[in-house]
Amino acid sequence: MKSFENKPKEEITAPDGLVSEENVNSGGIPEDATTDHASAPATEPTATASEPNTGEEVDTQTWPEHEEVDIPSESDLEDADEEPVARKSFWPPTREQLWTGIAFWGVVLLGVILRFWGLGDKPLHHDESLHAYFSLILMHNNMENWLTCAQTAASSCYRYDPLTHGPFQFHIIAFVYKISQLLGAPDHGVNTTTVRIAAATLGSALVGLPYFLRDYISKVGAWLACFLLAVSPSMVYYSRFAREDIYMAFFTLLTVVAMARYVRDRKGGWLLLSALAFTLSYATKEATFLTIAVFGSFLGALVVWELGVRLKLRNINTREGRPFWDQFIPTTAAPWFTLGYFAILGIIAKLFFGKLKELSTYITANKANTAIADAYVARLKANTVALLPWLGMLLAVVIAILLIREVRGTITTERRGLARRVERRRQPVLDTIVTMPWTHWFFAVVCSWFVFIVLFSVLFTNLPGGIGDGIWQGLYYWLQQQQVARGGQPWYYYFLLIPLYEQIGVVFGLVGVIRCLVRPTRFRLFLVYWFIGNVFIYTWAGEKMPWLTIHMTMPMMLLAAIALEPAVVKVIQVVKERLGRSTQMIDVAEETTTPLTEEAKSPVAFIPPRARKPLAQGGSVATVVLALLLLVPTLQNMFQLSFVHYADAPHEMMIYVQTTTDVNTMMDKIAALDKKLYGGQHKIPIGLVEDSTWPFAWYVRDYTNVCFNYPNGCSSTAQNIPVIITSGDQMPSMQYQYRDTYQFHQYHMRTQWDQGYMLPPCKATPGHPCTDPQPYTGVGPWLWLSYGDNPPPNAKFDLGRAINNVWNWWWQRKAFGSTDGSYDMGLFIRNDVSSQTGIKP
Repeated sequence: MKSFENKPKEEITAPDGLVSEENVNSGGIPEDATTDHASAPATEPTATASEPNTGEEVDTQTWPEHEEVDIPSESDLEDADEEPVARKSFWPPTREQLWTGIAFWGVVLLGVILRFWGLGDKPLHHDESLHAYFSLILMHNNMENWLTCAQTAASSCYRYDPLTHGPFQFHIIAFVYKISQLLGAPDHGVNTTTVRIAAATLGSALVGLPYFLRDYISKVGAWLACFLLAVSPSMVYYSRFAREDIYMAFFTLLTVVAMARYVRDRKGGWLLLSALAFTLSYATKEATFLTIAVFGSFLGALVVWELGVRLKLRNINTREGRPFWDQFIPTTAAPWFTLGYFAILGIIAKLFFGKLKELSTYITANKANTAIADAYVARLKANTVALLPWLGMLLAVVIAILLIREVRGTITTERRGLARRVERRRQPVLDTIVTMPWTHWFFAVVCSWFVFIVLFSVLFTNLPGGIGDGIWQGLYYWLQQQQVARGGQPWYYYFLLIPLYEQIGVVFGLVGVIRCLVRPTRFRLFLVYWFIGNVFIYTWAGEKMPWLTIHMTMPMMLLAAIALEPAVVKVIQVVKERLGRSTQMIDVAEETTTPLTEEAKSPVAFIPPRARKPLAQGGSVATVVLALLLLVPTLQNMFQLSFVHYADAPHEMMIYVQTTTDVNTMMDKIAALDKKLYGGQHKIPIGLVEDSTWPFAWYVRDYTNVCFNYPNGCSSTAQNIPVIITSGDQMPSMQYQYRDTYQFHQYHMRTQWDQGYMLPPCKATPGHPCTDPQPYTGVGPWLWLSYGDNPPPNAKFDLGRAINNVWNWWWQRKAFGSTDGSYDMGLFIRNDVSSQTGIKP
């Protein structure tokens, strides 16, 4: 008998108190996927049984009229062993498998097209040029001249520097360069397209990752998540952008997916994949520290909850004499333990972040403090590197002991010690931790450590310095940057930016938060915690940039998929019924790959009769229609951002000081000069002033006679250089100095979105002394939405004007404020060279 069939519906209890109403209403089978995890089989029974005897006390956390059946009971597993469920073969595919493959591969293909179409059209952003250039250095020196870099530690070799973030992106871009060279790609495999191939590839792979969460959010929910990630404006744009954030986003989601699969399947490969993904995320960007804070605190909450589940507060089987309100009181200490945990965690976090701010302020206060901090970090690196061999020997001893015990048969598969006190059904996370085979964590640690060493030592050319840098330098740099607060954006920056682009994600993401809280599972609560935690922590962090939005958008899209899933399922049912294909069953669930009972299959397979009521159908249709309406501006924003205004920052808030196409115009003129004077051999002398080093260091990579830091970098020949590229503060003085000998033309190097939304200048009062610096000021977000950056005197927020301005920006890309924000550059061509070639700047 099924575990819920011998109990009244109102008494059906969840294994952990995380419950959902639809399970009760459907007789124990939920409408959507609330399966959270499955336990590995064991040789000994546990205290929980699938069919408790009459009068047996059930000490599980419960709320009336809600329940979740997310783990098969042991008797169900035994039944499954007696009558194994036939697995589906992959070939020939069934009709269901075929349509599932078409649906998921189709949306992945859509993501690939959106990310690779015209990938190299946009000029390289300032940051992209840094990553592209140092990747080229890594390929030419660390890879092609490995021995020189390993023996001499030449300054020309690439070394990890947190200024340009983790080493992964440089290795992967260099790898793409090399493969492109072997395939005969243009420009010897080094061009704006190959720079971005790795980002576009991982951005496309990210689209397909929710497929592996089907057991947690249902097949329809997984497909919706894939689709929303595929068309998200921010996800598409930054998948076409050679910055580290899309790599980190991919590895973060891969870590989540792999750990979710490991908790459910207990296969060592998933743990290994999760560990590698986390290591690669760390080797990509220092913001992984923030991921550790969010994920680690949630894991701690789960452990505390599961510890509290075992402490019973009242008997739920005793009904006589119980007041009405008593049924709402938790039956176990789990909620109280968790509340206490977060109270303590909040105090610790406040103290911790306060100390971090003090430390950051101290380090950056003056050069003397910075020197002291530098010396301290240097000692930390040296001590860490010296300690690592001893830790390695200790690990070797532990593994040797485990191997000896295993050979002697001391280690068995039976649950012993602490594992016997853990109930798999109610404490799946604790059960995963205490029953994890040593081989799983050992290979995960070894493989992760190997990848860490390879990347931070730059293919073993910087041992042991790269190891010390990899452990401490990133954290040290991040501490310093908290006071720098690049961008100077206000606290509400993301609350303004994200809704302007992600309409369907914002609306249904918030609905998804509510649905996950009302009908929770561990995984749903994790998504809510992940999303809210990222919004809070990135809003708190000093540096706020538009590319960081993808770390909030990604969990938001998963929540939006959960919100949309039931309505889409009901609409599919209505359509199928109208077409006469089905009257009761909508086969949108797949069979599990483990020998579980029918209850463990995806629970959306059965739609209860109440779902076919006209009111429910009408609500579902209205929800889907609203989603489609919101999808239209989202797609419009994606198209305009990535394919129309990709190099037009004054019209796109998501773009941050983007390099303009004028760079291509200037490089075309220099190439034409070189062709006429030197036969296109890239030998024309070029002077590059310091302020224009980036992005031009990458654009002049093939020219062999470049004077960097002009004129000081080549004082003896500076007067004879035929072409000079200038920018910034030096441009006006150089224009005056060379007015008689050079022809000059001014271009836009970078342009930017109007920042009138910044807070207005602070006005000091006795209670508010205005001590925080304001690098940028504006008119405030409300006046900016209403009037742009130049509101009339005594103007106030006008909702109608704001809506009209947003509407005009969506459909006509009419900017809110000024569009003349730029950082300019200039091209000098010597008079005689211009006359000889006929090419003017």
